[in-house]
Amino acid sequence: MAQVTTIDVTTLIGSDTFPVNANDVYDLVETIAVQNIRAVKSSNRIEDAFYDYVVDNGAVVEEAIIEMAEKQSFVKSGDPDFSPKDPKLAVKYFNNWVAKQFQTTIRRSDIRKIIADKGTGFDEVVSEILATLSEGEGYDDYKAMRDILNDATNVGFDQSASGGIFYDATSSKGYEPKNMKGVIYALREMYNAVKATNLVGLDQTYGVLQATPVEDIRIAVSESLLNLIDVVELANVFNLSKEELFGKLVVIPFEADPKDYDSARVLVYDRKALGRGTRLFEYSQDVIGKGLYTNHYLTTERCYFYNKLFKCCSLNVTTAMQAELAEIMQEVVSGGGGEE
Repeated sequence: MAQVTTIDVTTLIGSDTFPVNANDVYDLVETIAVQNIRAVKSSNRIEDAFYDYVVDNGAVVEEAIIEMAEKQSFVKSGDPDFSPKDPKLAVKYFNNWVAKQFQTTIRRSDIRKIIADKGTGFDEVVSEILATLSEGEGYDDYKAMRDILNDATNVGFDQSASGGIFYDATSSKGYEPKNMKGVIYALREMYNAVKATNLVGLDQTYGVLQATPVEDIRIAVSESLLNLIDVVELANVFNLSKEELFGKLVVIPFEADPKDYDSARVLVYDRKALGRGTRLFEYSQDVIGKGLYTNHYLTTERCYFYNKLFKCCSLNVTTAMQAELAEIMQEVVSGGGGEE
């Protein structure tokens, strides 16, 4: 009679090794009851943070704004002045494209070997494998956008001088919020400044007097900071419903590694200040008949950039976050041993 080698019953957290268990009555191996094969999922929760440029032809993204007409004296009498008054334009160009490719392989005969009769179906496994292409690209896209936002929060500039990237509201005002009410007040101030006709949030090298349409204003805030803010109060201060407010919020998901995103910085900006260009997003495949497998590819070519022609304000709220956390949390004291 064949000998069946068994292993221990799995623990609460499961096992990486298939548990080979012999039936109590029949000297046979017990098989899989339920089988689930899933692909890892990702999501780009900050998609709306950037202004999207879809490029069908050409290789350069051009963004230009036309300055407002300036007033001049009105003369009722005398010879009229018919000389032209051409509008002034401010222009920026971007072509920092980066091509990337994501690959996965499907071996149909091997998939049929591993699926159970009452488990995940063949077509479902193939679909999940193919989905890893878009999931992987989506996460890579998210990281690129997150890093751009992080750079924007960390590289401010003095509005009185040229250089740098974004206007640092903290250094301009000379003070920073000391609690969450102060953060809400500062956000409202920044929102009003971005919305109004002025030069706030613009590098003076490129500054063109302008206002930002309300529908283009975004507020980038980390999930860690948003957890400390009364969202209802924030919505009321902005004269918005909670639904309308969340339509403007760009919430950066929690980052376990603090180096990934500076959670103590917020941005209020014109969405056109951050750009993402896409000129290639294509699926392709190779059929390898000799090896009985197919290679599947998702190829993209994107560029991400800052656009100094449009407004963006950055604010450091480290003091307020630390004060709020000190009120609601306390440091864990370890040690102490036990009974002697």
